Amino acid sequence: MTRYKHWFQYKNATKYPHDTLVIAQFRNPYDWFEAMRNVPHHSPEHIGLRWEDFLVKPWTMDRIGRDLELDEDATCQEDFKYNQLRSCIMEPLPKSRYKKLRYSENQPFYEMKQDGSGDHFANIMEMRSAKIRNFLEVRDYVGVADVWTVQYEYLLTKGTEHLLTKIEEWTGVKRNCQASPPQLRRKRPLSRTFAKFLNKELDWSAEGLIGYTQEEVG
Repeated sequence: MTRYKHWFQYKNATKYPHDTLVIAQFRNPYDWFEAMRNVPHHSPEHIGLRWEDFLVKPWTMDRIGRDLELDEDATCQEDFKYNQLRSCIMEPLPKSRYKKLRYSENQPFYEMKQDGSGDHFANIMEMRSAKIRNFLEVRDYVGVADVWTVQYEYLLTKGTEHLLTKIEEWTGVKRNCQASPPQLRRKRPLSRTFAKFLNKELDWSAEGLIGYTQEEVG
């Protein structure tokens, strides 16, 4: 919308047409955190960690390379402010500095608290909760007609026909695409200890805003 898909959004009515219907898709936290741990794109400080460390490690990194040459008034990639993002520059170190590139580590993208404080998130769990609320706040942006939330798992099991029909009915605009059929995928096995930790530590009030509740674990 105002920024590339899953980055924090911000108020800028010139970035999208008015009377916009926003569809915000979310994934359940158990699978999302494990997927992020396995493939931590743009998060070099979180590569190769066990889940016990990944979930609690501060969601940030030290500034490096060309980022160190900037002042605090700099405007960064995706129109973030200097105190909202590390790295401010898309590629602070040249690729030649890396023996082997892993998960876009040459393009760090640690989003920080968006309140102007310059503080980083304590961990990825805190960042996810803030991002959920940020996406829902888009409903109040100028020119946004509404925000609908959908769950990734629902679209997988049910297909997209129902969603596309609802969009057609609500907007009066006919689709220009084919609906995706339901997909049956094996559920990712999760550690019982991992699930119990999330049940205890995650902000479930934020998860409840998008329809997720704790899974029962033995």
